Amino acid sequence: MKSIFRCLAAAIVFGVAPLSLHADVTGKVTLDGTPPEMKVIDMSAVKECAALHPDPVTEETVIVGDKGELKNVVVSIKKDEDKDLPGPVPKGPAVLDQKDCMYEPHVLAMMVGQDLIIKNSDPFLHNVDSQAKDNDVFNIGMPHKNDGVKVPAPKAAETFRVKCDVHPWMSAWIAVFDHPYFAVTSDDGTFDIKNLPDGTYTLQAWHETYGTQDQKITVKGGKAEMNFVFKANAPAKEPAEKKKLTRADAAPAAGLVNCPMCAK
Repeated sequence: MKSIFRCLAAAIVFGVAPLSLHADVTGKVTLDGTPPEMKVIDMSAVKECAALHPDPVTEETVIVGDKGELKNVVVSIKKDEDKDLPGPVPKGPAVLDQKDCMYEPHVLAMMVGQDLIIKNSDPFLHNVDSQAKDNDVFNIGMPHKNDGVKVPAPKAAETFRVKCDVHPWMSAWIAVFDHPYFAVTSDDGTFDIKNLPDGTYTLQAWHETYGTQDQKITVKGGKAEMNFVFKANAPAKEPAEKKKLTRADAAPAAGLVNCPMCAK
């Protein structure tokens, strides 16, 4: 401890630049206005799925709390061309589960090079068909409960959709970054980006329906805070390749890869 104080004292006396500090960037994302009514998902054609949901299940495109708290917004540092954002790849994997005939989570954020694990918590067939453009695509079929299959780790930053060819209402998004400074808003609309070095940055919020917002933020030790507000009456855009929420357009299970039992 004494050595630390001596170093700080020397920095003050001799004009040495202080050690770089890191902060947690926190904030909240809300929706201003009346949120759109989410469609009820029709699972009646799939008895296994319907049995899991005695109450109606709605789409997860826009999830808003009683006070406008907006869930599933990806908040990240927007990488400027002249600024590097070094940081370690998370040691733990990013996990996408197929549970109760829905993807969990609906929005998953991860880093380039981080392991991606696909699980199936249901005892029947699901699959994850990625729509990536800048990364290796995958289409993993799981006919039974599975504790996890590793798919190729992403090599490039992009946000892409994944879908289920068996149950076409199942849809999720994976946001991949080439730095570790990102978060996804929780049920209460809050986010927490940890260990960001001091500096001035562009903070970006992305939502699948309401698009993106950018704000400048200055991080200077301790904590930094920034909030975002999306307008409910902003032009809504349907997620890519959106279809009716029935099984009618589903691809045949025999077309899945890594799933030799799916056609049986």
